[in-house]
Amino acid sequence: MYISSADWMTRNIENRVEVSCPIYDEDIKQELLDGFNLSWNDNVKARLLNTSIENEYKVDDKEKIRSQFAIYDYYLQKLEN
Repeated sequence: MYISSADWMTRNIENRVEVSCPIYDEDIKQELLDGFNLSWNDNVKARLLNTSIENEYKVDDKEKIRSQFAIYDYYLQKLEN
């Protein structure tokens, strides 16, 4: 797993100063994956982007997850443990 300061588009790699580095620590990798999963499972504020720019809210029948609050709670729980 790597983290970087920008996406890997040609304009960023060839025309700007960008930094990337590997993540070796398994705990940190898991924290990053947990954060991604909370964001991807957001079904309250997340929007589906498409070419017609409708940007409709993501809707499903699962338990409601608002990623901003879920990530806050995730790290609050880590601090309390």
